[in-house]
Amino acid sequence: MNFFKIPGIPVRLLQSGFIIKLFAGIAVGLIYTFYYTDRLTADTFKFFDDSAILHASIYSSPLDYFRMLTGIGANSPDLQHYYDSMTNWYDTFSPFNDNRTMIRLNAFLRLFSMGFYYVHVVCVCFLSYIGIVAMVKVFKREYQDLTLEIFLVFLLLPSVLFWASGLLKDALVFFSFGLVLLFFDRMLHETRFKIGHLIFFMIAMFLLMMTKFQVFLISLPLLTAWLMTAKYKLNALFTFTGITILFILIIVLVSNLMPSLDVIYLLVQKQRAFYELARISDAGSTISIPMLEPNIFSLIVNAPIGFITCLFRPFITDSGAMLNTISAIENSLILLFGIWCFFKFNKHQFKNKILPVFCLSYTIYSFTLIGMITPVLGAIVRYKAQALPFMVVLFMIMANPSLKKILEKYKPKSTL
Repeated sequence: MNFFKIPGIPVRLLQSGFIIKLFAGIAVGLIYTFYYTDRLTADTFKFFDDSAILHASIYSSPLDYFRMLTGIGANSPDLQHYYDSMTNWYDTFSPFNDNRTMIRLNAFLRLFSMGFYYVHVVCVCFLSYIGIVAMVKVFKREYQDLTLEIFLVFLLLPSVLFWASGLLKDALVFFSFGLVLLFFDRMLHETRFKIGHLIFFMIAMFLLMMTKFQVFLISLPLLTAWLMTAKYKLNALFTFTGITILFILIIVLVSNLMPSLDVIYLLVQKQRAFYELARISDAGSTISIPMLEPNIFSLIVNAPIGFITCLFRPFITDSGAMLNTISAIENSLILLFGIWCFFKFNKHQFKNKILPVFCLSYTIYSFTLIGMITPVLGAIVRYKAQALPFMVVLFMIMANPSLKKILEKYKPKSTL
C-alpha cells in the first residue's frame, strides 16, 4: 500500500514492525489472562465482554443494534435494559464517554471476528500502526535524516509497543492522533485546497474526541499555535506559549459561563475518582499527590508538581507490579538519554522548525495533566506512553544521533 511507503525505511522493516506489534498485542492479552486475571477491571477485556451484549441484540432486534452502535437514538428508554446488563457503559467525568467508543468498536468487529478476541487485536494493531506511520510521515518533512530513528522510537519504545498494540483505547488514540497530525500537516503545505484532507482531518478529530477527550483538548491549542506559526512565520516558542495562556483564559471563561463544560471541575472529579478506585481496589502503587480544588489557581500551583511527578515516576526506587518495574527502568534510561542529548544540543536542529516546540508543548501538557490527576503509578505508566515518544523524539532532535552516522563512524576501515 502506498500509504506505508516511507523513503528511508525498507519495506521489510515496515512489515516486520507490524509483526512485532502483533506479538506485543498478543502479549497484552496473555498477561491479562494469566497475570492480571480480573476481567471486570482489565480494560482489554471489560469492553470486549460488554460488546457481546450489544452484538447479541442484532439477532433479536437489528434496529436496537444500529441505534446503540451509531449513537443515533441511543438514549431511548427501551434500550436501557441492554446498558444495565453491561458493567462499563456508564462513565465518568468526561463530556464524551470513551468507554462506549471501545464497546462499539468491539461490537462492530464481532460482525466478522466470530467473537475471537485475538482477531480484534489484529485489527486494532493495524489501526495503531496506521497512526504511527502517519506520525513518522509528519516528522519526515522537517527531519528526513532521522526518519528511521523516529520510526523505531514510535515502534519499539517499550511502553508504546505494549500499550498501543493491545485491544485498548491507547491504540485508537495513536490511530486518531496520527491521522489528525498527518492531514493537518498536509493541509498546511498543500498548494491547492483539497476537501478530502479537511474531511479526513475532521473525522480524525471527532474520533480523538470520542476516544480520549483529554488528548483532544490538548490538541486544540497546539494545532492553533502550529497554524499561527506556519501561516504568519512567527517565533514558534513565543506563539505556543501565548496560545497556551490564551487557552487557559478561555477555559476559565467557559467554566464560568457554562458550568456543564467546566473543565476544571471535571479534572477535580477525575482525580477524586482515581483516589476512590485506588481505595476500593487496594492499589499497591498508589502515590500521594496534592488534592486539586475546583479553581484555576489550584491548577496553576499544582501544574509543576504534576509535570515533575509524571516525568520521574515510576522511578527505579518505586516498588510495584512487574509492568511498573519495567517502566521504571525504561523511564530511567530515557532520562539519562535526555541528559546526554542536552549536552549534545545542536541549535541548528531547532532553527525555523515547529515540530520540536510542538513535541515540547505536547509533552508538558500531557505530563502535567497526568501527574495532577493520577495518583496510581500503574495508570501513570499507561497514560504517559501516549506522550513519551514525542519526548524521546525531542531529545533526538536536540542531538541528532543518526544511526547512519554512528554506524559510519564505527565502521571498520578498509586496509586496502
